[in-house]
Formats: sequence, C-alpha cells, structure tokens
Amino acid sequence: MRKIGAIIAIGGLAAALLSPPPAAAFGLRLGPFHIGLPFGWHHRHHPLYMRANPSDMARSEAPETVPQGVVSPALVYPSLALPVIFQNVFWPSSSPWPFGYRNIFTTAFARIPMNQDQRLCQQPLDANAMVGRIGGEVSPTADQMPLLQKLGGALGMASGYLAKACPTGIPAQPVARLQMMQSQIQALAMAIDIIRQPLEDFEQSLTPDQQSRFDGAPPDQPTTKDQIQAVNIARPCGGSPTAIDWSIEQISRSVQPTDAQRGDLASVKQSFNEAASDLDAHCPASAPASALGRLETIEARLDAAWRAVLSMQVALANFETKLSDRQKNRFDAMNFASR
Repeated sequence: MRKIGAIIAIGGLAAALLSPPPAAAFGLRLGPFHIGLPFGWHHRHHPLYMRANPSDMARSEAPETVPQGVVSPALVYPSLALPVIFQNVFWPSSSPWPFGYRNIFTTAFARIPMNQDQRLCQQPLDANAMVGRIGGEVSPTADQMPLLQKLGGALGMASGYLAKACPTGIPAQPVARLQMMQSQIQALAMAIDIIRQPLEDFEQSLTPDQQSRFDGAPPDQPTTKDQIQAVNIARPCGGSPTAIDWSIEQISRSVQPTDAQRGDLASVKQSFNEAASDLDAHCPASAPASALGRLETIEARLDAAWRAVLSMQVALANFETKLSDRQKNRFDAMNFASR
C-alpha cells in the first residue's frame, strides 16, 4: 500500500501538517482502544496478538466452530486502532489486531448506525506521557531532545490526520462498506507513516546503550476494563479454511444461488482464500527488536489488510451483478453481528 498510497502521500502529509496544533507540548491526543462503545454491535471475544502466540496459531489449524458477530469498529473508525498501534511500536505487547479476515467479513455485513459518530473519530491520549516515558527510558541528551519532541509532534499530526479522514457516513450495502473500509485502512497507513522519519531520526541519534534501553522496554499489561476488552476481540491472522467455508455458506443461504450462479460463488471463495492467505503471510511470529522494525511490520500487515478488503470487495461486487433483484435484497440484508 506504500506504493499504492504514494500518489496521495504528499497530500496526506500536507493535511496532517495543516491539522490544528495539539494542546500538549508533544501533540498526541488519543485514548484506549474502546470497543464497548454504543454501536449496537454484538461480538464474541478471542485472544489476538500483535505478536502471534504459538498456542493460538496451533488452535487456528484445528477444526473450529466459526463464531458469528466478530465485528471490528476499527475497520470503520481506524482512530480506535491508532493508540494500540503506537503502543506496540514503542512497547510491544499482547494487543489487538482488528483487521483479520473474519473481522473484515462480518463488519462488512453488520447492521450499524449509518451516521458518523464524532466520538469515534479521534481518541484522546496524553502525548506527554508517551514521550515522557521514552525520555525516561533513554535519558536523551540536550542534542537528542529536539528529535524526541519532533517524534511527539509527529504522533499528534498522525492523530489529527486520521481524525480528518473520519468517514462522513457508513454505507449500508456490504460492497460499498468494503470500499469505505478500504479507504479507512489506507488513511490509517498514511497516518502511521507520518511518524516514520522522526522515529528513524531519533533512533539513529541514540547510542548503543540508549538503543538497547529503547528496544528493551517491558511489555505493558492491560489494566483498565477498556484495555482488557481491547485485547480480546479476534484471532490474530488471516482466516482458517473453516472460517472461509462458513462465510461462503452464509452468502449461499442468504441469496440461494441458482445452479448457474454456483460457479460465480466459487470464484468468490477463491478470492476470499487468496485474501486470507495474504493476511496469514504477513502475520509476524514475533515482534522485531526495534521500534522502526515494528512500525514497518505493522505497515506490512496494513498493506495486506488493504489488499484483502479490495479483493473481497471486487469479488462480491462481481458476484452481486449476477444476482436477481430479490437475491440482491437478501444479500444486502445479511447481518451477522446481531446473531
């Protein structure tokens, strides 16, 4: 997506730089990944890790009953994901990754409010605390302090840019919603990329001892109810064959395809399998040692999520053209989140 997003990179950075200056000295105003907000969505919880847990990966290979209603508000309002992503850039821990295969599928079909919810467009968090913690860990010199301040400012710019990209409305139709989700993932990637150069400049200024302390920060443990809830929303990577079979079965039950349409539905399944495989291929088994490396890993995962949403969108759009009006109505009325 860095290549795909290059066309709008200059405009994205300009929008970020023109965003209102943050009140805090270092600029970041975000908040916890709050899943328990008033969407009217229902979801079941499963562990998800920015660093894949071997036991979870083993479970993903075993037969499973695919849960219904694994919905990710962050696919609609990516500002919800930004605080956890920043947390995992600097202090890798067991944290949510809300852009998995089942999240994408069920969020596309969830029955949710169509109007924008401004409360979800930007989540506040004290940048001084984040920058202060980094400073406490590395003890920056006077020459390094401006670089740390620029990094803090970039965090605020990223937050402001993403808030400006908040959707004005949520489409009701699954294909249109997937298209909107695709644009939101790209906006999230653009926001995260804003901190890349300041982070690289700060890391390059560190001595080996400082770099070791910067890389070796102990992982945070969730403490508040919201943080604990955030850690338990979905499985880590792409999607098991069972999950994909379940997705296709839900579509088949809803639209009741004719014999002539079954080949088209098989093409949808193939696209879903390819999307899930790409997501799995970019699921890290462990977190890179450096903050910049973790940033790059997260960006690669977002690239895969962007491609997965695009692939699923195109496949479903093509399939929908083969449906009758009655079948289209049943397709658009599918809703897994309320079951």
